[in-house]
Amino acid sequence: MAHIAFFSVAAHGHVSPTFGIVAELVSRGHQVTYFTTKEFEERLVRLGATVCRYDVATSSGHSPRAFAENDLSALPLFFLYGSADRIALAEERFADGRPDLVVYDNTAPFVGRALARRWGCRSVQFFPSIASSRGFALMDAMLARTGRSAAHEANGAEFDRRLGEFLTAVGLGGTATEEFMDFEEELNLAFLPREFQPGQDAFGPHYRFVGPSLGDRTAQERWQRAEDGRPLVLVSLGTVFNRATGFYRGCLEAFDGTEFSVVMSIGAQTDPADLGTLPPNVEVHASVPQLSVLDRASAFVTHGGMGSTMEALSFGTPMVVVPQMVEQEIIADRVAELGLGLRLDPAALTPAGLREAVRTVSTDPATAARMAGMRQHVHDAGGAVAAAEAIERHLVRTEGEVAAV
Repeated sequence: MAHIAFFSVAAHGHVSPTFGIVAELVSRGHQVTYFTTKEFEERLVRLGATVCRYDVATSSGHSPRAFAENDLSALPLFFLYGSADRIALAEERFADGRPDLVVYDNTAPFVGRALARRWGCRSVQFFPSIASSRGFALMDAMLARTGRSAAHEANGAEFDRRLGEFLTAVGLGGTATEEFMDFEEELNLAFLPREFQPGQDAFGPHYRFVGPSLGDRTAQERWQRAEDGRPLVLVSLGTVFNRATGFYRGCLEAFDGTEFSVVMSIGAQTDPADLGTLPPNVEVHASVPQLSVLDRASAFVTHGGMGSTMEALSFGTPMVVVPQMVEQEIIADRVAELGLGLRLDPAALTPAGLREAVRTVSTDPATAARMAGMRQHVHDAGGAVAAAEAIERHLVRTEGEVAAV
Protein backbone atom coordinates (compact mmCIF):
# COMPACT_ATOMS: atom_id res chain seq x y z
CA MET A 1 0.00 0.00 0.00
CA ALA A 2 1.10 3.57 -0.66
CA HIS A 3 1.98 6.49 1.58
CA ILE A 4 0.16 9.56 0.27
CA ALA A 5 0.84 13.17 1.35
CA PHE A 6 -1.94 15.77 1.04
CA PHE A 7 -1.33 19.52 0.83
CA SER A 8 -4.28 21.91 0.73
CA VAL A 9 -5.27 25.46 1.51
CA ALA A 10 -6.31 25.47 5.18
CA ALA A 11 -9.90 26.57 4.56
CA HIS A 12 -13.20 24.70 4.72
CA GLY A 13 -13.89 25.01 1.01
CA HIS A 14 -10.57 23.31 0.26
CA VAL A 15 -10.09 20.72 3.01
CA SER A 16 -13.70 19.54 3.44
CA PRO A 17 -14.02 18.29 -0.18
CA THR A 18 -11.08 15.94 0.46
CA PHE A 19 -12.50 14.28 3.59
CA GLY A 20 -14.31 11.56 1.67
CA ILE A 21 -11.25 10.80 -0.46
CA VAL A 22 -9.00 10.54 2.59
CA ALA A 23 -11.46 8.14 4.24
CA GLU A 24 -11.70 6.05 1.07
CA LEU A 25 -7.93 5.82 0.65
CA VAL A 26 -7.49 4.82 4.29
CA SER A 27 -10.19 2.17 3.94
CA ARG A 28 -8.18 0.69 1.05
CA GLY A 29 -5.12 0.34 3.26
CA HIS A 30 -3.17 3.43 2.21
CA GLN A 31 -1.38 5.65 4.70
CA VAL A 32 -2.37 9.32 4.45
CA THR A 33 -0.39 12.19 5.94
CA TYR A 34 -2.25 15.48 5.71
CA PHE A 35 -0.54 18.87 6.18
CA THR A 36 -3.01 21.37 7.60
CA THR A 37 -3.94 23.50 10.61
CA LYS A 38 -5.38 22.63 14.01
CA GLU A 39 -8.89 23.44 12.81
CA PHE A 40 -9.05 20.29 10.69
CA GLU A 41 -6.85 17.98 12.75
CA GLU A 42 -9.50 16.21 14.81
CA ARG A 43 -11.69 15.42 11.82
CA LEU A 44 -8.84 14.08 9.70
CA VAL A 45 -7.47 11.95 12.53
CA ARG A 46 -10.95 10.50 13.00
CA LEU A 47 -10.90 9.56 9.31
CA GLY A 48 -7.65 7.68 9.81
CA ALA A 49 -5.12 10.20 8.53
CA THR A 50 -1.96 11.35 10.26
CA VAL A 51 -1.92 15.13 10.56
CA CYS A 52 1.23 17.19 10.31
CA ARG A 53 0.08 20.49 11.74
CA TYR A 54 1.26 24.01 10.97
CA ASP A 55 0.11 27.52 11.77
CA VAL A 56 -0.83 29.85 8.94
CA ALA A 57 1.53 32.80 8.65
CA THR A 58 -0.31 35.50 6.73
CA SER A 59 1.23 38.33 4.80
CA SER A 60 -0.36 41.52 6.06
CA GLY A 61 0.56 43.25 2.82
CA HIS A 62 -1.47 40.93 0.59
CA SER A 63 -4.21 39.35 2.70
CA PRO A 64 -6.50 42.41 2.73
CA ARG A 65 -6.16 43.01 -1.00
CA ALA A 66 -6.67 39.36 -1.82
CA PHE A 67 -9.84 38.92 0.18
CA ALA A 68 -11.31 42.04 1.75
CA GLU A 69 -10.74 44.03 -1.44
CA ASN A 70 -11.26 41.03 -3.75
CA ASP A 71 -7.98 41.78 -5.59
CA LEU A 72 -7.27 38.76 -7.78
CA SER A 73 -3.73 39.87 -8.54
CA ALA A 74 -2.80 39.56 -4.86
CA LEU A 75 -4.03 35.97 -4.49
CA PRO A 76 -0.89 34.21 -5.80
CA LEU A 77 1.29 36.30 -3.49
CA PHE A 78 -0.98 35.52 -0.55
CA PHE A 79 -0.84 31.77 -1.15
CA LEU A 80 2.91 31.72 -1.83
CA TYR A 81 3.62 33.29 1.54
CA GLY A 82 4.81 30.68 4.07
CA SER A 83 5.33 27.92 1.48
CA ALA A 84 9.04 27.56 2.20
CA ASP A 85 8.27 26.95 5.87
CA ARG A 86 5.81 24.20 5.01
CA ILE A 87 8.34 22.57 2.71
CA ALA A 88 10.84 22.50 5.58
CA LEU A 89 8.16 20.92 7.77
CA ALA A 90 7.45 18.26 5.16
CA GLU A 91 11.14 17.50 4.68
CA GLU A 92 11.46 16.97 8.42
CA ARG A 93 8.37 14.76 8.52
CA PHE A 94 9.62 12.57 5.68
CA ALA A 95 13.29 12.55 6.61
CA ASP A 96 13.24 8.76 6.97
CA GLY A 97 11.36 8.00 3.77
CA ARG A 98 9.52 9.85 1.02
CA PRO A 99 5.82 9.40 0.30
CA ASP A 100 4.81 7.50 -2.82
CA LEU A 101 2.44 10.22 -3.99
CA VAL A 102 1.82 13.91 -3.39
CA VAL A 103 -1.76 15.21 -3.73
CA TYR A 104 -2.02 18.99 -3.76
CA ASP A 105 -4.51 21.81 -4.11
CA ASN A 106 -4.25 23.67 -7.42
CA THR A 107 -5.27 26.89 -5.68
CA ALA A 108 -1.87 26.96 -3.94
CA PRO A 109 0.34 24.44 -5.75
CA PHE A 110 3.66 25.72 -4.47
CA VAL A 111 4.41 23.25 -1.66
CA GLY A 112 3.00 20.08 -3.19
CA ARG A 113 4.33 20.67 -6.68
CA ALA A 114 7.81 21.65 -5.46
CA LEU A 115 8.07 18.66 -3.12
CA ALA A 116 6.98 16.18 -5.78
CA ARG A 117 9.75 17.47 -8.03
CA ARG A 118 12.34 17.49 -5.26
CA TRP A 119 11.43 13.98 -4.20
CA GLY A 120 10.90 12.57 -7.68
CA CYS A 121 7.55 11.06 -6.76
CA ARG A 122 4.24 10.97 -8.57
CA SER A 123 1.79 13.80 -8.00
CA VAL A 124 -1.89 14.60 -8.41
CA GLN A 125 -3.49 18.01 -8.26
CA PHE A 126 -7.08 18.65 -7.31
CA PHE A 127 -9.44 21.51 -8.09
CA PRO A 128 -11.84 22.43 -5.27
CA SER A 129 -13.56 24.89 -7.60
CA ILE A 130 -13.93 25.18 -11.37
CA ALA A 131 -11.02 23.41 -13.04
CA SER A 132 -8.35 25.07 -15.18
CA SER A 133 -6.33 23.73 -18.11
CA ARG A 134 -4.14 25.19 -20.82
CA GLY A 135 -7.32 25.79 -22.80
CA PHE A 136 -9.54 27.22 -20.07
CA ALA A 137 -8.24 29.08 -17.02
CA LEU A 138 -10.49 30.15 -14.16
CA MET A 139 -8.18 33.07 -13.37
CA ASP A 140 -8.52 34.37 -16.94
CA ALA A 141 -12.30 34.08 -16.70
CA MET A 142 -12.28 36.07 -13.47
CA LEU A 143 -9.95 38.74 -14.85
CA ALA A 144 -12.22 39.11 -17.87
CA ARG A 145 -14.90 40.28 -15.42
CA THR A 146 -12.86 42.41 -13.04
CA GLY A 147 -10.25 43.82 -15.41
CA ARG A 148 -6.76 44.47 -14.16
CA SER A 149 -6.43 46.63 -11.08
CA ALA A 150 -3.98 49.51 -11.01
CA ALA A 151 -1.68 47.33 -8.91
CA HIS A 152 -2.07 44.23 -11.07
CA GLU A 153 1.13 44.53 -13.08
CA ALA A 154 3.13 45.41 -9.96
CA ASN A 155 1.68 42.41 -8.12
CA GLY A 156 2.46 40.17 -11.09
CA ALA A 157 6.05 41.33 -11.22
CA GLU A 158 6.44 40.88 -7.47
CA PHE A 159 4.98 37.39 -7.68
CA ASP A 160 7.37 36.38 -10.46
CA ARG A 161 10.29 37.67 -8.40
CA ARG A 162 9.20 35.94 -5.20
CA LEU A 163 8.37 32.70 -6.99
CA GLY A 164 11.84 32.73 -8.56
CA GLU A 165 13.37 33.24 -5.12
CA PHE A 166 11.21 30.44 -3.74
CA LEU A 167 12.20 28.01 -6.48
CA THR A 168 15.86 28.77 -5.95
CA ALA A 169 15.52 28.33 -2.19
CA VAL A 170 13.90 24.90 -2.56
CA GLY A 171 16.43 23.63 -5.10
CA LEU A 172 14.42 24.20 -8.28
CA GLY A 173 16.24 27.30 -9.48
CA GLY A 174 16.48 26.08 -13.07
CA THR A 175 12.70 25.87 -13.42
CA ALA A 176 10.97 28.65 -15.34
CA THR A 177 8.09 30.22 -13.46
CA GLU A 178 5.73 29.67 -16.41
CA GLU A 179 6.56 25.97 -16.51
CA PHE A 180 6.23 25.57 -12.74
CA MET A 181 2.80 27.26 -12.74
CA ASP A 182 1.45 25.11 -15.59
CA PHE A 183 -2.18 24.23 -14.92
CA GLU A 184 -1.92 20.60 -15.98
CA GLU A 185 -0.61 17.64 -14.02
CA GLU A 186 -0.38 14.01 -15.16
CA LEU A 187 -3.56 13.38 -13.18
CA ASN A 188 -6.03 16.11 -12.23
CA LEU A 189 -9.06 15.60 -10.00
CA ALA A 190 -11.94 18.07 -10.28
CA PHE A 191 -14.56 18.02 -7.55
CA LEU A 192 -17.50 18.68 -9.86
CA PRO A 193 -19.23 16.71 -12.61
CA ARG A 194 -17.93 17.36 -16.11
CA GLU A 195 -21.38 18.60 -17.11
CA PHE A 196 -21.04 21.57 -14.74
CA GLN A 197 -17.55 22.56 -15.92
CA PRO A 198 -17.33 25.53 -18.34
CA GLY A 199 -15.23 24.93 -21.44
CA GLN A 200 -15.52 21.14 -21.21
CA ASP A 201 -13.71 20.54 -24.51
CA ALA A 202 -10.49 21.99 -23.04
CA PHE A 203 -10.05 19.05 -20.66
CA GLY A 204 -8.52 15.77 -21.75
CA PRO A 205 -8.64 12.28 -20.19
CA HIS A 206 -5.98 13.21 -17.61
CA TYR A 207 -8.73 15.27 -15.96
CA ARG A 208 -11.12 13.21 -13.87
CA PHE A 209 -14.32 15.04 -12.97
CA VAL A 210 -15.22 12.99 -9.90
CA GLY A 211 -17.81 15.34 -8.43
CA PRO A 212 -18.13 16.14 -4.75
CA SER A 213 -17.07 13.70 -2.03
CA LEU A 214 -19.42 14.26 0.87
CA GLY A 215 -17.64 11.67 3.01
CA ASP A 216 -19.20 10.61 6.28
CA ARG A 217 -20.87 13.96 6.97
CA THR A 218 -24.19 12.55 5.81
CA ALA A 219 -24.09 10.04 8.67
CA GLN A 220 -22.62 12.41 11.25
CA GLU A 221 -24.75 15.49 10.72
CA ARG A 222 -28.31 15.45 11.96
CA TRP A 223 -30.79 18.30 12.13
CA GLN A 224 -34.18 18.02 13.70
CA ARG A 225 -37.02 20.13 12.41
CA ALA A 226 -40.45 20.59 13.89
CA GLU A 227 -42.79 19.63 11.08
CA ASP A 228 -45.08 22.52 10.20
CA GLY A 229 -45.99 21.63 6.63
CA ARG A 230 -44.10 24.60 5.19
CA PRO A 231 -41.46 24.25 2.44
CA LEU A 232 -37.99 24.71 3.93
CA VAL A 233 -35.49 27.33 2.75
CA LEU A 234 -31.83 27.29 3.81
CA VAL A 235 -29.92 30.61 3.79
CA SER A 236 -26.12 30.61 4.10
CA LEU A 237 -23.20 32.67 2.80
CA GLY A 238 -20.62 30.05 3.69
CA THR A 239 -17.63 30.39 6.02
CA VAL A 240 -15.69 33.33 4.54
CA PHE A 241 -18.01 36.07 3.23
CA ASN A 242 -20.64 35.82 5.94
CA ARG A 243 -20.31 39.14 7.78
CA ALA A 244 -23.47 40.43 6.16
CA THR A 245 -25.91 41.80 8.73
CA GLY A 246 -27.73 43.85 6.09
CA PHE A 247 -28.22 40.79 3.89
CA TYR A 248 -29.58 38.74 6.78
CA ARG A 249 -31.99 41.50 7.76
CA GLY A 250 -33.18 41.60 4.16
CA CYS A 251 -33.83 37.86 4.32
CA LEU A 252 -35.91 38.29 7.47
CA GLU A 253 -38.01 40.90 5.69
CA ALA A 254 -38.28 38.75 2.58
CA PHE A 255 -39.64 35.69 4.36
CA ASP A 256 -41.62 37.23 7.23
CA GLY A 257 -45.20 35.98 7.06
CA THR A 258 -44.61 33.80 3.97
CA GLU A 259 -45.38 30.16 3.31
CA PHE A 260 -41.76 29.16 4.01
CA SER A 261 -39.90 27.90 7.04
CA VAL A 262 -36.42 29.42 6.94
CA VAL A 263 -33.15 28.26 8.49
CA MET A 264 -30.39 30.87 8.40
CA SER A 265 -26.73 30.05 9.05
CA ILE A 266 -25.00 33.38 9.80
CA GLY A 267 -21.54 32.37 11.03
CA ALA A 268 -19.86 32.98 14.37
CA GLN A 269 -18.94 36.60 13.66
CA THR A 270 -22.46 37.94 13.28
CA ASP A 271 -24.41 38.68 16.45
CA PRO A 272 -27.99 37.39 16.15
CA ALA A 273 -29.07 40.28 18.38
CA ASP A 274 -28.13 42.67 15.55
CA LEU A 275 -30.84 41.13 13.38
CA GLY A 276 -33.69 42.29 15.60
CA THR A 277 -36.82 40.30 16.34
CA LEU A 278 -37.07 37.08 14.33
CA PRO A 279 -40.28 36.21 12.52
CA PRO A 280 -41.87 33.03 13.90
CA ASN A 281 -41.11 31.11 10.71
CA VAL A 282 -37.34 31.86 10.80
CA GLU A 283 -34.63 30.28 12.94
CA VAL A 284 -31.06 31.57 13.07
CA HIS A 285 -27.89 29.64 13.95
CA ALA A 286 -24.15 30.31 13.84
CA SER A 287 -23.88 27.09 11.82
CA VAL A 288 -26.06 24.17 10.84
CA PRO A 289 -25.40 20.62 9.57
CA GLN A 290 -25.79 21.78 6.00
CA LEU A 291 -26.16 18.39 4.35
CA SER A 292 -28.92 17.38 6.71
CA VAL A 293 -30.81 20.62 6.05
CA LEU A 294 -30.30 20.48 2.28
CA ASP A 295 -31.71 16.96 2.27
CA ARG A 296 -35.07 18.45 3.28
CA ALA A 297 -34.90 21.92 1.73
CA SER A 298 -37.02 23.17 -1.16
CA ALA A 299 -34.58 25.98 -1.98
CA PHE A 300 -31.11 27.17 -1.02
CA VAL A 301 -30.15 30.85 -0.86
CA THR A 302 -26.37 30.68 -1.19
CA HIS A 303 -23.26 32.68 -2.00
CA GLY A 304 -22.37 30.16 -4.69
CA GLY A 305 -19.18 28.71 -3.26
CA MET A 306 -18.30 25.53 -5.12
CA GLY A 307 -18.65 23.34 -2.02
CA SER A 308 -22.13 24.62 -1.23
CA THR A 309 -23.14 24.46 -4.89
CA MET A 310 -22.05 20.84 -5.24
CA GLU A 311 -23.81 19.93 -2.01
CA ALA A 312 -27.02 21.46 -3.33
CA LEU A 313 -26.68 19.53 -6.59
CA SER A 314 -26.06 16.33 -4.63
CA PHE A 315 -29.46 16.69 -2.98
CA GLY A 316 -31.28 18.19 -5.96
CA THR A 317 -31.96 21.45 -4.11
CA PRO A 318 -32.51 24.41 -6.48
CA MET A 319 -30.54 27.55 -5.72
CA VAL A 320 -30.90 31.29 -5.55
CA VAL A 321 -27.29 32.44 -5.79
CA VAL A 322 -26.19 35.81 -4.39
CA PRO A 323 -22.44 35.81 -5.19
CA GLN A 324 -20.05 37.65 -2.90
CA MET A 325 -16.92 37.54 -5.08
CA VAL A 326 -15.99 37.12 -8.73
CA GLU A 327 -15.35 33.36 -8.61
CA GLN A 328 -18.82 32.89 -7.18
CA GLU A 329 -20.22 35.09 -9.96
CA ILE A 330 -18.90 32.58 -12.49
CA ILE A 331 -20.43 29.69 -10.56
CA ALA A 332 -23.70 31.60 -10.19
CA ASP A 333 -23.84 32.25 -13.92
CA ARG A 334 -23.23 28.55 -14.56
CA VAL A 335 -26.10 27.65 -12.23
CA ALA A 336 -28.39 30.04 -14.12
CA GLU A 337 -27.11 28.94 -17.55
CA LEU A 338 -27.87 25.30 -16.77
CA GLY A 339 -31.29 26.16 -15.36
CA LEU A 340 -30.48 24.93 -11.86
CA GLY A 341 -31.55 28.13 -10.14
CA LEU A 342 -31.37 31.90 -10.38
CA ARG A 343 -28.61 34.44 -9.85
CA LEU A 344 -29.36 37.71 -8.05
CA ASP A 345 -27.10 40.75 -8.01
CA PRO A 346 -26.22 41.51 -4.36
CA ALA A 347 -25.99 45.23 -5.15
CA ALA A 348 -29.59 45.28 -6.43
CA LEU A 349 -31.07 42.74 -4.04
CA THR A 350 -34.48 43.52 -2.56
CA PRO A 351 -36.58 41.47 -0.12
CA ALA A 352 -39.34 41.20 -2.71
CA GLY A 353 -36.92 40.06 -5.42
CA LEU A 354 -35.40 37.43 -3.16
CA ARG A 355 -38.80 36.16 -2.07
CA GLU A 356 -40.04 35.79 -5.64
CA ALA A 357 -36.82 34.10 -6.77
CA VAL A 358 -37.18 31.49 -4.03
CA ARG A 359 -40.81 30.92 -4.97
CA THR A 360 -39.80 30.45 -8.60
CA VAL A 361 -36.99 27.94 -8.11
CA SER A 362 -38.86 25.96 -5.46
CA THR A 363 -42.01 25.45 -7.57
CA ASP A 364 -40.85 25.42 -11.22
CA PRO A 365 -41.18 21.89 -12.71
CA ALA A 366 -38.54 22.58 -15.38
CA THR A 367 -36.00 23.59 -12.74
CA ALA A 368 -36.81 20.46 -10.77
CA ALA A 369 -36.29 18.29 -13.86
CA ARG A 370 -32.93 19.87 -14.64
CA MET A 371 -31.86 19.52 -11.01
CA ALA A 372 -32.75 15.83 -11.13
CA GLY A 373 -30.61 15.40 -14.22
CA MET A 374 -27.62 17.16 -12.68
CA ARG A 375 -28.06 15.21 -9.46
CA GLN A 376 -27.70 12.04 -11.54
CA HIS A 377 -24.53 13.42 -13.16
CA VAL A 378 -23.13 14.07 -9.67
CA HIS A 379 -23.91 10.50 -8.67
CA ASP A 380 -22.43 9.07 -11.86
CA ALA A 381 -19.19 11.04 -11.41
CA GLY A 382 -18.30 8.65 -8.60
CA GLY A 383 -17.10 10.93 -5.82
CA ALA A 384 -14.53 9.57 -3.38
CA VAL A 385 -14.54 6.07 -4.84
CA ALA A 386 -13.79 7.35 -8.34
CA ALA A 387 -11.06 9.65 -6.99
CA ALA A 388 -9.41 6.84 -5.03
CA GLU A 389 -9.53 4.51 -8.02
CA ALA A 390 -7.95 7.16 -10.25
CA ILE A 391 -5.20 7.73 -7.67
CA GLU A 392 -4.49 4.01 -7.41
CA ARG A 393 -4.27 3.65 -11.19
CA HIS A 394 -1.95 6.64 -11.31
CA LEU A 395 0.36 5.02 -8.75
CA VAL A 396 0.92 1.96 -10.93
CA ARG A 397 0.87 3.51 -14.40
CA THR A 398 4.01 3.27 -16.51
CA GLU A 399 5.98 6.30 -17.68
CA GLY A 400 4.34 7.95 -20.67
CA GLU A 401 1.05 6.15 -20.17
CA VAL A 402 -1.96 8.44 -20.27
CA ALA A 403 -4.02 8.41 -17.11
CA ALA A 404 -7.12 6.32 -17.58
CA VAL A 405 -10.46 8.02 -17.90
